[in-house]
Amino acid sequence: MIGGLRQDGRRWKELRRLSCEYGTVSSADGSCTFTMGRTKVMAAVFGPQTRSGSNRGASGSHSIPAVELKVSWAPFATQERRERGRTDRFIVELENMLKSTVESMLNFTQSFQGGSGGGFGNNTVVGIGSSQSSSEVQVKVLILEADGGVRSCCFNAVTCAAAVANLTLGDLVVACGCTPRAFGKTLRESQKTSDAMQVGTARMLLDPNSLEISKFGELTLTTTVSGDQQVVSCLCDSKMQPEDLEECVETCAQGCKTIGNFVRKSIMEYMGKVASVSMH
Repeated sequence: MIGGLRQDGRRWKELRRLSCEYGTVSSADGSCTFTMGRTKVMAAVFGPQTRSGSNRGASGSHSIPAVELKVSWAPFATQERRERGRTDRFIVELENMLKSTVESMLNFTQSFQGGSGGGFGNNTVVGIGSSQSSSEVQVKVLILEADGGVRSCCFNAVTCAAAVANLTLGDLVVACGCTPRAFGKTLRESQKTSDAMQVGTARMLLDPNSLEISKFGELTLTTTVSGDQQVVSCLCDSKMQPEDLEECVETCAQGCKTIGNFVRKSIMEYMGKVASVSMH
């Protein structure tokens, strides 16, 4: 950090610029392109549709649709033009996490219990009501540009696309990443080194880009949008001391709160435009 600013001009607790464009896939029931800085993800939700097999999803609840989710990585997403196949570890883990999150949002009567917050909380239903029993929801995610925070951007894109689709959802879920700021060659040395340009005692960089992640790793936190902001999942791929984990989670939670406000505002604006058009 030079003069208290990171390489891209942000302070340690600043998010990159957020944007969300809805209706990017005309054939989908709900779609959007979510951008965090130079990371861009397109998500499309199709359904609910009638299940192809009568016995499919028989073990699950009959009141919620089955979820089929697929993540694709565009070869031009990074400068290296690295292709990630269906068996890539990152893709497999991301698909499992996203699928579990979508199922939790659909099964809102059993998920995220104990919360009582403002808009889009457990008592608020988002989306256009429809019969979801014996149905299937297909979610397709395409990573167009990857410059750090890919997991977070995917979570936020899927949430926005599902919210404007023909689905009944409970609380929405957003995600944000954070990385520990290492000053020395090792983690132990970094804890003993002080930085005069740093604000306070914070050592965590919020919403890191690809360069920062390659140096320090990343922790991705997903939380609900409601007032109590319940933690849904936490994934860390960097080494850190146990006492640093709490600080890192708190930093991510603040980022999730800001992103949640942005997502809620963008969804309400889009639904307002749709409602005004349908009235004419």
